[in-house]
Amino acid sequence: MRKRTVKILKGIGIAVVVLGVLYAIGVAVSAAKLRRAYAELEKAGRPMNAANVIPPTVAEAENAALLYESATLLLKAEAAGQENLLSHLGSLSGTFLTESLDADKRAELERLLEQDTVHRALSILEQGTRRRSCRFDHDYTAGANMLMPHLSGLRDVIRILGAKACVEAAAGRPDAAWDLAVTQLRFADALRNEPVLISQLVRFASIRISCATIQKVGEVAPPNAEQYSGLESMLSDYEDRKALILALDGERLLLGEWAFDALKNGSVKDLSLRADTGGESGIEEGFVRLYGAFKPLSLADHAAYLQIMREYTESAQRPYSPNGASAMDNKIGKMRSRLHVVTSLVVPAIGRVKEVYWEMVAQMRVTRAGLAVLQDSKAQRAFPQTLESLKPRDLSDPFSDGPLLYRPNPDGFILYSIGPDQKDNNGSPKQKKQRTDWDIVWQFPSDGPK
Repeated sequence: MRKRTVKILKGIGIAVVVLGVLYAIGVAVSAAKLRRAYAELEKAGRPMNAANVIPPTVAEAENAALLYESATLLLKAEAAGQENLLSHLGSLSGTFLTESLDADKRAELERLLEQDTVHRALSILEQGTRRRSCRFDHDYTAGANMLMPHLSGLRDVIRILGAKACVEAAAGRPDAAWDLAVTQLRFADALRNEPVLISQLVRFASIRISCATIQKVGEVAPPNAEQYSGLESMLSDYEDRKALILALDGERLLLGEWAFDALKNGSVKDLSLRADTGGESGIEEGFVRLYGAFKPLSLADHAAYLQIMREYTESAQRPYSPNGASAMDNKIGKMRSRLHVVTSLVVPAIGRVKEVYWEMVAQMRVTRAGLAVLQDSKAQRAFPQTLESLKPRDLSDPFSDGPLLYRPNPDGFILYSIGPDQKDNNGSPKQKKQRTDWDIVWQFPSDGPK
């Protein structure tokens, strides 16, 4: 019996030693992967510290964000039925711009837009767009807990500006309408320097709303030469991909590294809340703690995250490809199957992000080309037969290898990008919740609400 016990104990000892050696080898291999991942990021010229992406502080007298916040607070402070004026008017304006309002709702929209509070808020916003810099006050060390309440207010304000511009144009006040459209387009760029992906997605949406406003106002009263020059300059500048790249670097440094630091330090409560394991929160937190303590997995997870974020950043700098976008997003599923738990929680769906970015670019190029057509038609008293004679030269379709598609007719034109499905749908605009078979279109004149 004693010999048997000794053998068992020896076997257990050997097994412990073997497992310890295997664990040490696993840690060494995963740590080497992590070091290589950091080295590849540094070699690619990516920023390596959060301080490199956090926007610098701005003097109060130069900071547009302070005026933007003042304007949104002014609108929030006033009641409108059971909501505040900002939310209610933003909702009405959004419906007006994208669908239509019945006569009563249209009258309510116009009445609210004429309120003194709205006039004062829009005047403050216009002053803000003339300031040199914009920096909202965020706690960039908070990771996933960073609060960004300004985003919903910005979305409402961009819609209000668009609705006000369209109403002014319909009322026969084109100069006021174009002043508002320019303010809206400047305001749409307020988030350019925020190194957070959700901020850039809101920025993309805001710019697209501004393009839609420009198109609607342009149908009523095309801009004069000075107004056209300003719009063309801004729209061209907004194509810059630096803001998107900055946001991807920010996601890695401000959210990803925060998450892996929390895993390493045992501060996993916020990570466990992001997990969806289907169990009790305590079990989730316990699972995350065990996962973080098992270094071969957690270090390999960290290395995989850094690798895929580097690849994402490189992908964002290349032209659009639906196959490339799908391939990038498919990697997330593989991360889950390989037990890369934190990566699967915090890595963004870059394929869709890139698609949304290029949709914005296509919308801007369609708008720029349409404005150039309107300018040419004023000079020639007829719509041009092609886009080749227009001054802006960089008007290619980002979703194809060719130019934007354009067809003049006796009363106007149809101008469009083939969109992310990369099929020519004959200038068919997107309908609500439609996934494919649509183009990014400016039909002049449109059949939509004026």
